[in-house]
Amino acid sequence: MARVEFDQELERLETEIKIMASTVESSIEKSINSLLKQDMELAKDVIKGDDAIDKMCDDLEELCMSILRRQAPLASDLREIVSCMYVIEELERIGDYAEGIAVLTIKMGVRPLPTDLVIIPQMSINTIEMLRTSLETFLIKDPKEVKSRFNMIQKQDDVIDELNSDVRTRLIELMKNKPHEIERATYLLWVAHNLERIADRGVNIAERSMLLVGN
Repeated sequence: MARVEFDQELERLETEIKIMASTVESSIEKSINSLLKQDMELAKDVIKGDDAIDKMCDDLEELCMSILRRQAPLASDLREIVSCMYVIEELERIGDYAEGIAVLTIKMGVRPLPTDLVIIPQMSINTIEMLRTSLETFLIKDPKEVKSRFNMIQKQDDVIDELNSDVRTRLIELMKNKPHEIERATYLLWVAHNLERIADRGVNIAERSMLLVGN
């Protein structure tokens, strides 16, 4: 009976992590949309929503500790719960990056953007897709499948790094040609940087998946 109860609590934990991940993905999407549409209210909504993500993090960490206290898990189970705590913390930090993009949007204000933002939206699409794959990979227990997905995630991260480099090159050129736009171009550099860091957190989650299945 104890084992059945443990499996049920672990399933609940994984379900709650999925919900948190979905909330974080939505926050990223909203933050980028607030930038593209210069929607200050949406940006404020993202900032306010980060409190809910922080609360999810606290609640899930407490759930992990509760399982550890009450269930006396085996070594393999302990490794899984600790890995869940690691992923929860990564998701909380990703939420902070989305909040940061919203803050930058507000700083830029409602004025024509200094440049076409084709690359940054593409970065966000790739980053969200990569993060989603990383979370799906974390919940897979098959070593071969995890390894295959990990290799794919690494390639996705390389693409995002290249897009970030392209954004940086274009914005630096913009600063040279339009010195009056240096401040807002710098904000856009930070937006791209935040997306790149979100992707790095996705790689961290995928690496944790590899450790969990013994790769």
